[in-house]
Amino acid sequence: MKTYISLVLTGLILSGCSSLTTEQKAKLDNLTPCEKMDGLIAAYDNHFEALKDTKVKTPYLDVWSAKYNVFGNNCQVTSFNNQTVTYRCQENYKDQQQAVAMHKQAVELTRQCLTKNSNWLETQKESETSLRTTFVLDEKSPVISVYTSKTLSKIKTWSTSLEVGKPVATK
Repeated sequence: MKTYISLVLTGLILSGCSSLTTEQKAKLDNLTPCEKMDGLIAAYDNHFEALKDTKVKTPYLDVWSAKYNVFGNNCQVTSFNNQTVTYRCQENYKDQQQAVAMHKQAVELTRQCLTKNSNWLETQKESETSLRTTFVLDEKSPVISVYTSKTLSKIKTWSTSLEVGKPVATK
């Protein structure tokens, strides 16, 4: 299945288009969550180029909407500079219970998807207002982090995000 992911991602890169064709969208829609996670890990070395869709340039960083979402519906690729590029999905919730439930769901999905290599180290840090679960394989692989915290919003006061990014050794 890794070959299929590679073919889909290679097709996206070679197409040179920021928008997806109907055929490309159908292929992405048919990927399982674990195939998408594998694609993220594989795309990390190339700054997630195959996953970048519409670009929004700001004075401080570049942001692209993602061509597919691993978690929720609001995933983006963010470039702070050429060395720091992350894929991040974030959802906001009305209360802590909802956010923690989604945190647990994202962590369980990540665990299931990483079972091919049992060397991933999982750590968790918890406080009254936040919860972070991190998966690390080695210095060359991206770090996968699921983070839940209280927000400053008065309506949706909690958020949960999944981030794939820079390895610990260079942070």
